[in-house]
Amino acid sequence: MSTPTRQRGLSLVELMIGMLIGIFLIGGMIQLLVANRQVYRFQEALSRIQENGRFAIETLGYEIRMAGYTGCPIRNEIANVINGAGTTWWLDFSAGSVMGYDGSQSFPGRAIGTNTGDRVAGTDAATFIHGGGDSYTVATHNPTAAEFKLNTTHDLDDGSIVMVCDATQTSILQLTNVNSSNVTIVHNTGTATPGNCSKGLGSPVVCTANGTPYTFGPDSSMVDFVPTAFYIGVGSSGGRSLYRIRSQVSAATTSVAADELIEGVEDMQFFYGIDADGDRVVDANYVDASAVPDWGQVLSVRLQLLLASPEDQLNTEPQWVAFPSADTGRANIIGDGFTAADRRLYQGFATTLSLRNRLP
Repeated sequence: MSTPTRQRGLSLVELMIGMLIGIFLIGGMIQLLVANRQVYRFQEALSRIQENGRFAIETLGYEIRMAGYTGCPIRNEIANVINGAGTTWWLDFSAGSVMGYDGSQSFPGRAIGTNTGDRVAGTDAATFIHGGGDSYTVATHNPTAAEFKLNTTHDLDDGSIVMVCDATQTSILQLTNVNSSNVTIVHNTGTATPGNCSKGLGSPVVCTANGTPYTFGPDSSMVDFVPTAFYIGVGSSGGRSLYRIRSQVSAATTSVAADELIEGVEDMQFFYGIDADGDRVVDANYVDASAVPDWGQVLSVRLQLLLASPEDQLNTEPQWVAFPSADTGRANIIGDGFTAADRRLYQGFATTLSLRNRLP
């Protein structure tokens, strides 16, 4: 009679070795998963920063290059008949077609604060004003009736602020009555906000009913008046964002409002190239806004932006950031920077842009 075979299993040592191997394999898989997730988070944050940086540079660059544009010769006489043109920042088209404000200077577009939309202390702000939008050609102008007729249909509204110019004169005015069924537009006084101080569009501006008369002839040009300002403000998500201020037309009233343009913009610094001797060439160094002696001498703008990821813990240690560490006018110091206070991902963007409407 044969002896039955006894069933045998794994010993305790074998089980422990098998479990240890399994733990190593699971740990390796978890480590690989975590590493891949971290790489994904890093790459996604970097892509978003680069996309936002390119968009910010493109948007700001357009406004900087367009500053001072009227569609006519830049040396024209300027007659701004809008009420408050001399005291309201977004209506000032004299040397103020470019105007900068250091982080320590008061910016009339938005006060420093901690509420959503408020300006962040220590960051620069700037205003760039120009003509833009659609361009229209004047057929006739009757200064006594304060009436233009255009050569084509238009999309202008009651309250629109426009620039009209010819070879010698540029005038800034508000439209008080726009007939949508034909090409007639009126620029009277007393019926719009902020309104015209005069029907007369000549220079010098005299704020009386008829003011200084000037008649724009056929083929004069009319474009929209486009004031634009940028600043760094408290974003809706609690971080910092790039804000843009632009004009808005509503019911014969023109005002300005700020829009949150790009999230994650931590800082913005402007530096200005000055032509002090009139040779139409930028002098040696770029300077802060507080060091600009005459805004009419600015020929170019150096723009520096610092963007950061919304997520923390992307770097293994705080990143050293190549960016001016404070609003101290250090634009000409190569390698200036600071160490971040967190482990977010940071990237600086820089470009230098000419004010092409002030160049020969």
